[in-house]
Amino acid sequence: MEIIVAQNGNADFSTLQAAIDSIPVDGNPVTIRVQPGVYREKVILNKSNVTLLADPGAHLVFGDFALNPLPDGTTRNTFLTPTLLITGDNVTLRGLTVENDAGDGRKVGQAVAVYAAGDCCRFFDCRFLAAQDTLFCGPVLHKLHRFVKPYEIPLGVEGVADRPPVDARLYFENCFIRGDVDFIFGPYRCWFENCTLYANARGGYYTAANTPEGQPFGFVFHRCKLTGECEPEGMYLGRPWREHAATVFLDCEMDACVHPEGFTDWLITGQPNRPVTKRYCEYGSYGEGADPSRRHPGMKLLTPEEAAAYTLQNVLPGWNPMA
Repeated sequence: MEIIVAQNGNADFSTLQAAIDSIPVDGNPVTIRVQPGVYREKVILNKSNVTLLADPGAHLVFGDFALNPLPDGTTRNTFLTPTLLITGDNVTLRGLTVENDAGDGRKVGQAVAVYAAGDCCRFFDCRFLAAQDTLFCGPVLHKLHRFVKPYEIPLGVEGVADRPPVDARLYFENCFIRGDVDFIFGPYRCWFENCTLYANARGGYYTAANTPEGQPFGFVFHRCKLTGECEPEGMYLGRPWREHAATVFLDCEMDACVHPEGFTDWLITGQPNRPVTKRYCEYGSYGEGADPSRRHPGMKLLTPEEAAAYTLQNVLPGWNPMA
């Protein structure tokens, strides 16, 4: 089954959400072809076995943000801001640009472009654009249910790390991901293949994992490029959002944006310090930002034998994203 989305009136639907809403809940595979255009909408992709196939120039964008006030006087919080929320399993995105254009996090707080909550989801040749907290790879939170009605989404969990180990897997290939503070974050097992991580001028941290205890792998970046427009040494590879955070960079190119320490401890006033541990690893890095002699003493520089254990089969067990 194929559904066409276009803004010229000569398609099945003019909005992406309307196309998703039309999909039966029988779980049969569906392809949604998104024709060129700027689609300004918040989208909830709550169906499984869906492929979003975007033509060049297809751009999904919205501008929600964490400090956006709610009617009860509170603010939206990070997890209510995504431009695209994916709760279905076995979802594939190809060639789609997804942006949160709310702006600088120092003014608006966190503003998520993609919240990827499903299992066995794949992203090829996509562009994810935002500032603080661009891409969240983690489970549905209970707090979401109040704000996504009438859409049905999984029950979810109370906290961001409350998910059994080896429970969800995501794969990214040839994607461009732009942001600044903690802009790839969450507890899921994720493999990033040949992706570009691009830092905004603000600088900050490429990653902030909160891998659950007992889960052997978190974020794996393989043959990726780390760059950006920030000042030299303005970006750390990551900081541990929770104490069991796991992140590894394998054979990645790192330019002058990358701080010589690589990873850094989580030090925020009023919160417990979370030090870098041996679950933060690196192997085969090259470029101006890849001097192993200056790395954080708490991290681990892998041996060739240890690096060889990072395979798709090990990191994303029971699933072949290439199938």
